[in-house]
Amino acid sequence: MHTFHRREVLRMLFLGAAGTLAGLVPGFAQCASSPRSGIFIPAGPLSGIGPLVDTGVDGIRAPRGFGLRAVARHLFDPVSGHFDPFGIGGHPWHKAPDGGACFAAPEGGWVYVSNCESNSVGGASALRFDVDGRVEAAYRVLDGTRRNCSGGATPWQTWLSCEEIGDGLVYECDPFGGPAGARSWPALGCFNHEAVAVDLHTRSLFLTEDAGDGRLYRFESAARTSTDSGDRLDLENGRLQVLNVSGEQDGGYAKSSAQARTLRPARWVDVPEPLAPQAQVRAARRRDGLDVPGTVFRGAEGIWVHTLPPALRTVPPGGDRPSRAIVFFACKGDNRVYALDIDNCLIEAVFDNTLEALAVHDVDGLVVSPAGDIVVSEDGAATRLIVLRPGQDAVTLLAAGHARSELTGLAFSPDGSRLYFSSQRGPNLPFRARGTGVTYELRIPADIRAAAQT
Repeated sequence: MHTFHRREVLRMLFLGAAGTLAGLVPGFAQCASSPRSGIFIPAGPLSGIGPLVDTGVDGIRAPRGFGLRAVARHLFDPVSGHFDPFGIGGHPWHKAPDGGACFAAPEGGWVYVSNCESNSVGGASALRFDVDGRVEAAYRVLDGTRRNCSGGATPWQTWLSCEEIGDGLVYECDPFGGPAGARSWPALGCFNHEAVAVDLHTRSLFLTEDAGDGRLYRFESAARTSTDSGDRLDLENGRLQVLNVSGEQDGGYAKSSAQARTLRPARWVDVPEPLAPQAQVRAARRRDGLDVPGTVFRGAEGIWVHTLPPALRTVPPGGDRPSRAIVFFACKGDNRVYALDIDNCLIEAVFDNTLEALAVHDVDGLVVSPAGDIVVSEDGAATRLIVLRPGQDAVTLLAAGHARSELTGLAFSPDGSRLYFSSQRGPNLPFRARGTGVTYELRIPADIRAAAQT
């Protein structure tokens, strides 16, 4: 009860100051503090989208005015569009496309990297776009790995690709080059990796584990160095840790929605045997009657570090400094999305189905747009992209309706004008409702993007 009162006081203070801030802070008119959240999370311009209409592409629906196209289909060369299963005339796109990210090219345009979640192929490929958004090249950036699920982009312009297997590793590769220079970083943990996000400010990488008794990990790098491509972190030396949430530490779990939605303090604790497969380490410690560090996050999936604009940073209840950056991560095991205030080490669920009019099933990928929109993808029959709206019900951005598929690889272009994603078992061949993978581009209307700047 005490926490509830503190949240309401904070909310009233925010709403009372909104009139002043609206005139001082660009985009504040589109922001809303959440009455269900202790951490203030601004909303983005996609919060106001309208109903969905047929795009004319593979049965997919999106709001009126949004454009959609398939940019790559499995077995086809993305540049020519020709069927090229053996790579005779080009580079056939991989099957089972999963995690992805966009990178601005130094000479203009951008690159979209996509993992291949296949045991037989694995690795990752890239699409190179020119300044007008045309696909001008497709190529491999990572080979010799297994079941590459998701991953994350680094601030120093590399792609971290994660293996989703019990002894999986994280591989770093160059989105602008070939696979020759790629390498693994065992210090980032050996487990059923899903995704990773970087916070340079605290020299931290945050990693999710897709397992029923999975943990949220942090790799605290020993050093930050300057390079030609920007500051980077030492990924060989540091500490691997797991998050212990107060009241749910050492294997505990927030069973109720009310418990998960309560803002709670947490702390990071070192992982025993950080280079060993973590599922095996947990099993051995339970068998020996030892504590198993870390709160359980069931089936953790997409993760993102979102830095708040300085003018919108506030001190959350229980914190001692303004919220600088938030780690958002999705858990499909209980359909929750969590927000972790990095500097205050406070955590709460900011989305679950128990208080939402829009039921979402198996939340998976997660991305935050340059304008602050929180977008999650959904597995299952509906296969939708959902915009989370702080303090309001979620709203559907796109509905694919691809049976027994999942939407993956969410990534905004550097300017926020395009959102890339894949339907992992989407229709790559004509006249087939279910296939082996398609990658799409959703174009966001200029007037909606402009709303974030007014």
